[in-house]
Amino acid sequence: MLTAQDTAVLLAISQAGATVGNWPGMLRALCEYLQADSARLHLPLQGWGDDGPHDRPMPQGLALLRFGRVYTGEELSERPVVPDLGPPAADLRALGLRLADGYAWVVLLRRRGAFRAAHSAALAALAPHLAQALDLAARLGTTAEDAARSRALLRRLGTGMVAWDCRGRMTACDPVAGDILARLPAVAQPDLLSEAQPLRKLAPHAEMLVEPRADGGRVGYLRDTDQALPGPRIIARALGLTLPEARLARALGQGDTLRDAAARLGLTLETARHYSKQIYAKTGLRSQTDLVRQLWRGALILSEDRGDRPGTG
Repeated sequence: MLTAQDTAVLLAISQAGATVGNWPGMLRALCEYLQADSARLHLPLQGWGDDGPHDRPMPQGLALLRFGRVYTGEELSERPVVPDLGPPAADLRALGLRLADGYAWVVLLRRRGAFRAAHSAALAALAPHLAQALDLAARLGTTAEDAARSRALLRRLGTGMVAWDCRGRMTACDPVAGDILARLPAVAQPDLLSEAQPLRKLAPHAEMLVEPRADGGRVGYLRDTDQALPGPRIIARALGLTLPEARLARALGQGDTLRDAAARLGLTLETARHYSKQIYAKTGLRSQTDLVRQLWRGALILSEDRGDRPGTG
């Protein structure tokens, strides 16, 4: 039967994994549970103490020790583990954990007195829970990084999604869709689910495609049509153009006529014509339509350098 102390330490371990690494809180719970004065968690490239993260490297004394076994202070006495923990220790316990993608060590310190055999047994019993928490945190961290990259990509594309249930209640709205909706005039926001218009222009800068879902709800894909091409330096490197040529290519790609682009960039019409001939010669393109297609359909628009807003140089 679990005691209140058992429950508290197991809850601290699970919460640390679920919150992607509240390791100091978990280590403090371990200290209280095992009557330790301080604790350290070591991963190959990171480390934490019960007082927060630290930059101490993995103690060399832990190398070549077996995972899953609790080592005593006597067994570690000839290994350089104590200096990495700071204050002198009267006794130590160390537990190595084999993880799905790596390994970790938990080291506990007592400054007075010695750990008992019951403490070692309790630490060994916690080993699968500690490993599970570390693996969960690693997976959640990877998932969060993947989600952040996906959101960044959607933001560069100016694309977001919003969902409604069968009663027309909004159930999901990603950050990009939220930004687009927030910019809509108040009169454009009601009746977003009109069945008569699956493709709707909500504002000069926003369109939405609404499609039905199998559960009776709907999903809306929003697009910010007021998107900018990457900056001239990115275009110049990608297409092999000079910077002045790239500025003109960008203006033409964003819909300016040659005359408008020349005026916007402070060029004479003759200079703009010369640059445009160079652009087409270097890229193998034949027209402004081809240039627009090249700039907007390829991977170039995914560049993080978004440049200025449309219509600027």
